Amino acid sequence: MNASLSANHPPPMQKIPATPLFLNPGLCNWELDQAVHVWRFPQQMISISLLTEDEKQFAARFRLEEDRNRFITGRQALRLLLTQYLDSNRKIILRSQSGGKPFVSEPPFPISFNLSHSGHWILLAFASQELGIDIEKINPDFIFQDLLDEHFSEEEKSFMQRSSDPLAVFYYLWTRKEALTKAWGTGLQENLKKVDVLDGFHHQMNNQVWTLSSLFLSSDYPAALAYAGLPKSIFYFDGGQLDSLSFPERTGA
Repeated sequence: MNASLSANHPPPMQKIPATPLFLNPGLCNWELDQAVHVWRFPQQMISISLLTEDEKQFAARFRLEEDRNRFITGRQALRLLLTQYLDSNRKIILRSQSGGKPFVSEPPFPISFNLSHSGHWILLAFASQELGIDIEKINPDFIFQDLLDEHFSEEEKSFMQRSSDPLAVFYYLWTRKEALTKAWGTGLQENLKKVDVLDGFHHQMNNQVWTLSSLFLSSDYPAALAYAGLPKSIFYFDGGQLDSLSFPERTGA
C-alpha cells in the first residue's frame, strides 16, 4: 500500500477504512506545501525534558498514570517534531485560540498542527493549512444510541441502522465530526447534527472546502483527518519510542 493516500472521497461505507503504511521517520522531508503529515506514537513512559513548566504541572495533575503518560508523550512528540518542521533552535511558544485549539505563537511560521490520543495511541498531524485529527478506541460496551438524536442527522442515523456493524459506523462518523470541528477550532461546542460527514468534503458557512479522510490504526482504533482545501497527499510516519528517536541535525536561520 502506498504511504501517500488520495483523499478525494471517503472509502465506500460498507468497507473498513484503510490501514495506511507508516514510514520510517528518516524518510520525512519536513515539507508541507502540498501535503499533510500524520505521525503515530505509542503511549510510553518518557522524560519530560521538552515540556514547559506549565505543561509539567498540568501533567502532574492527572490521577491515572496512563492519562499522564498519554499527555506527556503527545506534548514531548509535538515539541520534538515542531523543532524539525520549523528548522529552528529558537524557543517554541504555544498558545491556544478562544476555542482551545493550540498554535505556534513564536517563532512565527505558517504551520498548523493537531493532536489526538486514545488508549494506546497518540496521533499528531501537520500541514500548512488548518487541520484537525481524532482517534478513538472502540468500546464494545458503549451505548452509542443515547447520542444519536442530539448529534447525528437523519441520514447519518439511517446509514448506521442499515449497517451490519452500527457501533463501528458510529465511531467512523464520530471521529470525522470531531476531526472537522477541531480543524475549525470550535471542537464539540459545534452543533454536531449539522456537521455532515458522510461525504468526503464539507462546506462551512464561509464556503471554505474541507476534506475528510478516515483510517484505522487497527480494527479497534478508528481515526479521521480533516483539513482545509482540496485533497492533498497524506504521508504517515511511525514515531516509535521517543527516547530513541533522532533526526539529522537541522540548523535554523
